[in-house]
Formats: sequence, structure tokens, C-alpha cells
Amino acid sequence: MTSNENQVPEQEPTQTQAAEQAPTPKIFRIICMTFCLAVTVLFIWVWHHQTQFNDHYRKATFLMRNDDAKQAIEVYQKAIKNKQRTLFFTEEPSVYNNLGQAYLYAEEYTRAVENFKKVIEMAPNIAEGYVNLTTAYLRQNLPADARASSLRALEIFPKTALLHYNLACAYALEGESQKAVDSLTQAVDLNPELKTFAQQEEALKRVVSELP
Repeated sequence: MTSNENQVPEQEPTQTQAAEQAPTPKIFRIICMTFCLAVTVLFIWVWHHQTQFNDHYRKATFLMRNDDAKQAIEVYQKAIKNKQRTLFFTEEPSVYNNLGQAYLYAEEYTRAVENFKKVIEMAPNIAEGYVNLTTAYLRQNLPADARASSLRALEIFPKTALLHYNLACAYALEGESQKAVDSLTQAVDLNPELKTFAQQEEALKRVVSELP
């Protein structure tokens, strides 16, 4: 018996074994194509809604400049809906701030307050949201809320003139004349132009003459 007779012949791999050893190129291509398609659809979705947001934002701002607050409110709301659908860039404090301003102009003060609070949540390190919130409280004739909000905000932004100004208005409405004078003095020291505004502000007319 020869040595060749003792050797076990090698078996060729079956089709099933070959499939288990290496991924099928066709399946891999399908996975890649599906992934690329999903990414493309997602990009188009985000791009579309971001574009819609930009268009509505510009239109609403134009309407505000033309004193059409009611229409601007509707368009800003559409802008916000589109912004929320961009998935990755949903927060935009400026649109909520502008919507709050539109509500102020339309004398819908409760909704203005809601939007300015959202601005503060999104951008707590920007003084404008706090200024507008205290202004909304004053427009509602809620001096206690305006005072409390101004004092809290001034702990973060002690050099913001308009916060001192709104605090002076709140004190004046509460009958705290000396505190109103002190706050108005600080406001004018930071921004002398506010003295002119104070002379026209109904709440401050009585105290502006006492400025040093």
C-alpha cells in the first residue's frame, strides 16, 4: 500500500461554508446603499426645514418692522415649528425673543412672558432675555414680579443699565421712591441716554427730578 492510499482527500468547502466564512458582497453593498440613502434623506429633511425656518424668520421680522404684530406672531410660530424639525439644531433663542416682542406689541403679555422665559432657559448668559421678561411684567402691571426678576438678573448682570431702569420702574410703581431714585441713578450712570426715557416714563416722572 502506498502512502497516497493513506492520505485523506481534502474536501472542497461547500457553498454554505463559503457563505459563513465571508460576507456576501451583495448584502454588504445593500447595507452601504441603504445607509447612504438614509443619510441623504436626513440631510434633505434638515436642510428643507432649516430653509423654511430662515424664510419664515425673515418674513416675520419684516412684518414686525411694518407694525403687523398679529401676522408676525403666526409666521414666527411657523418658523419655530420648522426649527423643531431640524432635529439637531432645534434651539434658537432669537426667534423666541422676537416672538415675545411680537406678543408684547400685541399686548398679549402672558404669552410674552412665556417666550421670554424660554429665551432665558436657552441662553441664561445673555441679559436681553431678562430685560424683556421684566419689561413684560411691567406691561402687565406686575411690579413685584418685575422687581424680583430684576434683582435676580442683576446678580448675574450687575452692569446692565436696562435692568436697573426696569427695577426703578418697579420700585416707583410700588411707591418706593428712594429705591426708585437709587436704581434709576445706577441706570443713568451706566447709560446717560436713559434719563431722557425716564422723563417720558409715566412711572418715573415723579422721581427723575430727584436724580443727582
